[in-house]
Amino acid sequence: NILSLTQVGIRDYCEEEVKLIEKSKGRVKTWYDREIQFAKIKGTTWATQVTAIIKNLPDNVFISFDIDGLTPDHCPNTGTPVPGGLSFAEVSYLIEQLALSKKRIIGFDLNEVSPGKDDWDANVGARVLFMLCCATLLNLKK
Repeated sequence: NILSLTQVGIRDYCEEEVKLIEKSKGRVKTWYDREIQFAKIKGTTWATQVTAIIKNLPDNVFISFDIDGLTPDHCPNTGTPVPGGLSFAEVSYLIEQLALSKKRIIGFDLNEVSPGKDDWDANVGARVLFMLCCATLLNLKK
């Protein structure tokens, strides 16, 4: 099985990253936030997009979740806040559908959770971590 990378919700990138994706011959698949949001505006549901994302994944999946993939209101203290992003519900749906799919979650990590003056980022980060743990456990029971 050839190693691959699937990125979802990417909204801040440079020319070199785009060139790397183009040269990867399909090994790097990117669902840009702009394309996701525009597809929803045009009537393509998030559920339909999630089905396509999961179909693209290899049989064994390692999830690397950057908290700044969420909208900035979910992680205002992350190091790289950018307008746009996925909602908590969209991420929840994607991870749940992956857990229920025939794909195997082999591990995960959670990145870029930064403390702020309040506990908001930690609260959201803890909930994402819990969701990843539950999805992995659910996936193992299949």
